[in-house]
Amino acid sequence: MKRAFTDLLRNTDFPYPYTVVFCDGESYHNGDPEKSVFTLHFKARGALEDVLRRGSMGFGEAYMAGDIDIQGDLEQLHNLSFHIGVGGLHPRPLEVVKFFFRLMQTRPTRKRARKNIAHHYDLGNDFYKLWLDERMQYTCAYFQSPEDSLEQAQEQKLDLVCRKLRLQPGDTIVEAGCGWGGLGLHMAEKYGAKVRSFNISREQVEFARARAKQRGIGADRLEYVLDDYRVIGDEKRTYDKFVSVGMLEHVGIENYRAFYDMIYRALPEQGMALVHSIGRVWSQKTDPWLEKYIFPGGRIPSHAEMVAPIEQKDRPFFVADLENLRYHYALTLDHWSRRFEDNIDWIRERYGESFIRMFRLYLRGSAAAFRFGGLTLIQLLLHKGYLNDAPLTRRHFLAANSDSAKTARTAGVV
Repeated sequence: MKRAFTDLLRNTDFPYPYTVVFCDGESYHNGDPEKSVFTLHFKARGALEDVLRRGSMGFGEAYMAGDIDIQGDLEQLHNLSFHIGVGGLHPRPLEVVKFFFRLMQTRPTRKRARKNIAHHYDLGNDFYKLWLDERMQYTCAYFQSPEDSLEQAQEQKLDLVCRKLRLQPGDTIVEAGCGWGGLGLHMAEKYGAKVRSFNISREQVEFARARAKQRGIGADRLEYVLDDYRVIGDEKRTYDKFVSVGMLEHVGIENYRAFYDMIYRALPEQGMALVHSIGRVWSQKTDPWLEKYIFPGGRIPSHAEMVAPIEQKDRPFFVADLENLRYHYALTLDHWSRRFEDNIDWIRERYGESFIRMFRLYLRGSAAAFRFGGLTLIQLLLHKGYLNDAPLTRRHFLAANSDSAKTARTAGVV
């Protein structure tokens, strides 16, 4: 087993030095051991076999249990796994069958969706406050410079979304999946929009409502609705704009056509929608460890899977713009990881060492996937019908002082 693993490593073209230490004390070195970017230590007997037999699930669970230790750059270890590719670290057919059985148990029906969301997002506001920005944005930020603070980059993301939707005072907005409510508050407070935001996490909705009340934003301007986003499609009302940031990953690919049908029904002619989602450069099943421990029922779509369900001959619904912000998410995760580590004692006291290892693996593995592993961050801008008066260039996406923001300030909104 050890020889098969070292042969696999020798046949992998990886540009950085690293070290692997086996439980019997024997070591494998790729390059100068003094310059190793990480050291992977198999501390328990059977840990290596578990990794080779069960892939990412075996590795993740062994690391969480302390049977594997990693010193150094955890992100570069994930980079090595991407270089290894389809050999070695992928699960056996039996594990794939188990995964599909579990996936069938977590398909996002309305009842299951609540359970899946609670698994991750209801860990407690105090926990997320430690490492998110002050607006509690748990989605990709937008950096105009690598030196931007997390708070600055998240505000720039909110403004980018609003500029793409060409928000004006009085516009009516419906938001599917609002998190802690930062985008809706930003739209109402800075752009003068009237917003209805849907979420099935009670703790997040209560936080959002309290924050809006604290800022003096009434329910006539901003309403947080504790309900499933699919209710939007059941209502007989339309909105000027639709927005969803970081929720498509939880919808389920088999539900995408219904999701876009819902958006289409919620918009009037010449209405606009923005869908912001993690994507992949190729179609791939959800990693079993990530699906079990981090996002039950989640599935990241490929670009084709994301866009193809929009295409229907019987309706004029157009992709007006598609932007890939891949590297922005890697930078966002770097900020989250640093803040997570800065608060490690508080987290360890309340959640334990296994939780720390789980979340650290998730944050650094995600950063590696955006840098090296084929994950992307896509913003889709959709138009219902023919918007022949739309701006001819993308300049208004990038302007620091967009026309809509200027209009909002002139109207006394800001």
